[in-house]
Amino acid sequence: MLTRQDLDNFGPELLDVAQRAAQHAMGPELQRLHEENQQLQGQLDSAAKMAIDQYLDREVPNWRAINVDERFHSWLLQPEPYSGIIRDRLLKDAAAAGNAQRVINFFRGYLAAAGQAPAPRGSRALAGKPIYERGQITQMASMRRRGQIGDAEWAAWERELCQASKEGRIRGGLNSDGNPVT
Repeated sequence: MLTRQDLDNFGPELLDVAQRAAQHAMGPELQRLHEENQQLQGQLDSAAKMAIDQYLDREVPNWRAINVDERFHSWLLQPEPYSGIIRDRLLKDAAAAGNAQRVINFFRGYLAAAGQAPAPRGSRALAGKPIYERGQITQMASMRRRGQIGDAEWAAWERELCQASKEGRIRGGLNSDGNPVT
């Protein structure tokens, strides 16, 4: 830290030259460290998201279907009753903090508010394999057309949807014989 005494002893011109020389000498290294920090932060964020997704798959097997449901997003736009803070903000904060249990609580809270029980572990939605409704599929396609779903997420959704179709996990659709699935 430069002090007033430094300024008095050396003068503003010399201190200015010294500061610019230090910036010139250290600038590239500081930039490299900044870029490395950004890259590491991205890796941490990716690992945290993957861990939360895996935990959600285990605890709320149908969370992916819920996550594309317009009713869920409408519910998230309501204030949380105790704090008055919009649920969507709280959910994003929980995800950013890597707090999987808080994230799960939002999905369970929505299911409770909607009068639905979460899919039990060990049920037909066993091992993270939810049953999709035709409306959820239509909603996801609509979100894709509006640019709300990126290429990687869409490709993952298509793979999941094809697998769900093969396994008969789509309600309101058609099976491989062209007959309605119930």
